[in-house]
Amino acid sequence: MASSVHKNNIKVFHIFYLLILGFILSSLMTACGDDTKKEAAQEKTQQAIPAKVVKAKSEDVSVYGEFVGKTEAVNTVEIQARIEGFLKERLFREGSIVKKGDLLFTIDPSQQEQSVNDAKAQVDQVQALLDKARLDVSRFGKLYKTGAISREEYDQKTTNEKNLAAQLDQAKASLADARINLGYTKVYAPLTGVIGRADAKIGALVGKGENTLLATISSIDPMYVNFSVAENAYLNYVMRRKKDQDSSADLNDMQLILADDIVYPYKGQPDMADREVDPTTGTLGVRAVFANPDNILKQGQFAKVRFVVQKLKDAIIVPMRSVVSFQGTNALLVVKDDGTVERRSVTLGPLAPDNMQVITEGIKSGEVVISDGVNKIRPGDKVTPQFDTGSDKPQTQAGTTPEASTSKDDTSKASSTQEATPEKTQESTNVPAKEN
Repeated sequence: MASSVHKNNIKVFHIFYLLILGFILSSLMTACGDDTKKEAAQEKTQQAIPAKVVKAKSEDVSVYGEFVGKTEAVNTVEIQARIEGFLKERLFREGSIVKKGDLLFTIDPSQQEQSVNDAKAQVDQVQALLDKARLDVSRFGKLYKTGAISREEYDQKTTNEKNLAAQLDQAKASLADARINLGYTKVYAPLTGVIGRADAKIGALVGKGENTLLATISSIDPMYVNFSVAENAYLNYVMRRKKDQDSSADLNDMQLILADDIVYPYKGQPDMADREVDPTTGTLGVRAVFANPDNILKQGQFAKVRFVVQKLKDAIIVPMRSVVSFQGTNALLVVKDDGTVERRSVTLGPLAPDNMQVITEGIKSGEVVISDGVNKIRPGDKVTPQFDTGSDKPQTQAGTTPEASTSKDDTSKASSTQEATPEKTQESTNVPAKEN
């Protein structure tokens, strides 16, 4: 009995021993596997990633601003009927260009011609009476000298002559008015420009009781563009003009970007600034003038005015695509000398031409930054720098410089807004020009 119990205890001990041994071996194998994975991960981490990079560079930068504006004709005239009558003819094509002095409308002249004839008859009648009165004065004057008539009779004749002379002047004035009114039956263009729709139909009675609008003409060349700028932007522009007036050729050059993003082929010039800043918006109204020989610009069009608002000397610039946003801050992925990547917080300045971004703080000229794939690379990664040989040329997108589209046949697209300060949207250091 005791021997049987002893044998059973030996069996239990052997089983327990085998379990302990199996557990130890399993733990050793797991540990070895973890070490292998860690080594593989470390090898993968240490393997350098090919990455396109550029060097931050320092150069003088012209910063452009864009402002939404609206075109306005230099002169707009309403053509009105100044005399009563039925509209007889319309002698132009609606929407066409008319020249100063062109005949536009005719009004039935019969009534005015009759008025002229009546006035002429009145003049002839009074003239005849005046001629007779002058003969009477001459004859009665001789009789008065001989004492054949009294002084009173002679004075009556001279008074009658004077009254008839006054009546003749009045009749001539009435004839002149009648002729002027007859002239109003022909309506001429007061200026060269484009004429709109006719506001009165042929056969309509016009000019009865008040002037009747017949059509409207707007001048076409040149054309104004009105826009607004922030007060501080205007002051910056004025100070820049005073500082750079002898050295900056582009102070007054302005571009116009039309609604289809096509750059208008003619450059404009600042024309004037309003006399006061709008206290409700803090903006100042500004007007530019653009040549319009091809009648491309129409009154009331919306367009963007673009020009240099700021010049930065020795600014640090990098491609816009290099900038990453991290937890509400802007940063660059900088490649250190050993090839590891560092996230560097930076302060952004204004946008520059050619899709470049000005960096005001956080990086120096010559430092290497990741230019492509910034969202795939993490700080601490090791990279193999591959310098980006393709520069950010103007591509009819953001950053297009004015010189890229100044010829008459230009059809390249304009850049998006380039602002002097990050907080500006439709405004930037702006302008007027002629400082009165």
